[in-house]
Amino acid sequence: MKNLTFILLLLVAWISTHGQNIDSILRAARANPDTAVINRLYELGYKVELQDHEAAKRIYRTAGELSEKIDYPVGRIRFASNYTYLLNLEGKLDSSLTINLKALELAREIGNEERINGALVNIGNVYHYKRLYNTALEYYIQALPYFEKGGNPKSLAGLYDVMQVFYQRTEQPEQGIVYGKKALELMKDYPDDIIRGHILLNLASLYSNCVPRRWEEHLECLKEALRIAEATDYIDMKASVLNNLGNYYLQKFDYKTAEVYGQEALALHDSIGDMTGYLVSLRGIALCNLQKGDYEKAEAYATEALMLAQEQEWDVEERKCYQILADLALLKDRDYVKSQKLIFKFDSLGNEILNDNIWRANEELRIKYETEQKEFQIESLHQKHRSTLLISIIGGVALILGLLAMLFLWLWARQKRRKAELQLRQVEQEKQLVATRSILEGEMQERSRLARDLHDGLGGILSAAKINMSELKNGALLEFPDVESINRIMSLLDESLRELRRVAHHLMPESLSRYGLKIALSDFCRTVEKIGFAWFGEEERLERQLEIVVYRIVHELVNNALKYSEATHILVHIVQDADRISLTVEDNGKGFDTSAATTGTGLQNIRTRVAALGGNMDIFSAENEGTEVHVELKIKNNDTGTDS
Repeated sequence: MKNLTFILLLLVAWISTHGQNIDSILRAARANPDTAVINRLYELGYKVELQDHEAAKRIYRTAGELSEKIDYPVGRIRFASNYTYLLNLEGKLDSSLTINLKALELAREIGNEERINGALVNIGNVYHYKRLYNTALEYYIQALPYFEKGGNPKSLAGLYDVMQVFYQRTEQPEQGIVYGKKALELMKDYPDDIIRGHILLNLASLYSNCVPRRWEEHLECLKEALRIAEATDYIDMKASVLNNLGNYYLQKFDYKTAEVYGQEALALHDSIGDMTGYLVSLRGIALCNLQKGDYEKAEAYATEALMLAQEQEWDVEERKCYQILADLALLKDRDYVKSQKLIFKFDSLGNEILNDNIWRANEELRIKYETEQKEFQIESLHQKHRSTLLISIIGGVALILGLLAMLFLWLWARQKRRKAELQLRQVEQEKQLVATRSILEGEMQERSRLARDLHDGLGGILSAAKINMSELKNGALLEFPDVESINRIMSLLDESLRELRRVAHHLMPESLSRYGLKIALSDFCRTVEKIGFAWFGEEERLERQLEIVVYRIVHELVNNALKYSEATHILVHIVQDADRISLTVEDNGKGFDTSAATTGTGLQNIRTRVAALGGNMDIFSAENEGTEVHVELKIKNNDTGTDS
């Protein structure tokens, strides 16, 4: 009954949930963990992610932690599905793939067919984002029979939608339309569902890529997708639809209307921090102004789009921006030389994209032969044509190697100087990292020495002084005032010994050296009542310097929270995988402006330590919304926590 009441409170809270209310719900969930509460958290996260990705990630992480805590395998698998969707949008594909592969292994362990096939689709989605389309298709094909016989129209429609996007990416629009129409038919009883909106948006893209282009059907799909986005208040979808509408009117030479849609999409993408969509909107507005003859505005938008494309390393969009700027150089400045330089960059990017496609083809071959399941499919489907298949593969590999050799010879001369400059910069960076690592090693050794000296040297002196004072007190005939003085001196000696032990422990905790990072952090967090501590994943000892750095980072972040945040609760969350360890320190305090965070000595020291170990550090905070600091460090294969 208690949990039922809490679930109802979650639903009521959602109606008004925003900002700090999410913290209240997460605290309540941690106090009442069971399967029903965890599933409600996933439903809440799904609703929140329509407007706030970071808040949704916090909810999903909490649900995943609680699933680990109560050993709820389905909850852990749901965490992988929901959380990696947002990681995919952020471009963190390697992390997403790792989490989804673990979820697939867990689903197979518990024998849950629905979760197995869901994980297969999620893994296919990651390979799709990586543009390894053939590998993605293999995972989709494995899951397709289950969804077709399962009787769940939404799940099957979602998979058909993924299939139509696959054929869109591989420039096979007619085949993609077949799957798009199948998906729409399955969703006819769900007119306002977000899945239907995604299907319409992707189908619209296929209609615009047909030969000849089917503009009427394209526009009809976009208008219906826009209606769904507005009905569900789904900002991501609405912004994408507006971008597509802008492109439609651009193709119809209605540049004024196209720019109106582009500006509206630009504002929406900016409001949710979607830089990918923001970039597409910028380039579309630049094209509109180029066609209208407003060259100044066109150049401003195209330049901003180019800078953003370079930041995101999106070579296809960067190439399109160079094309616009090359046209502007001729039309606006009458500068033929500048235009030719931009065209050269346009062509160079085309060669790099070709090189990237060849690399992806090689990657697909590698994945194909490393996957036992693919080898089994080849064996069963092509048993009678093994010789032909091998010849085709060898011929394909030879062709790819030949193309790579030709490309290498052509690019070698042009890239020689660039490689030399890059190597020089890398040497400088390596020198800086070596210097920083040496400083950290020296600091670690000095702390250990000071801790030993304080404990063995000064500690022994103070203990001896206390013993002598005690002997003096017991062996001499003293007046009452003298006895009081000696007692005060002995009290001061006791306090000095306690302070000395505290300082020595702070310099180098004995539990860290003897028992490792998990025990040391657990001991530290237990000393403060308001701190919660959680450890997930591996528990192997790490290299000594890495353990000390992680301990110091957590210590510094917790001290910052205690001193400045006015928080009532602090969560320390450690996740250790085979090749990396991540830590998160989250509090519910008053927060701060992250743009000013780099001026603090403590945070700057943490950044230096993280950079020296080749890690990453992210800070998420806002006024009155608490603070979350996430640090991720790599673990070398030969790391060990034992002392030499």
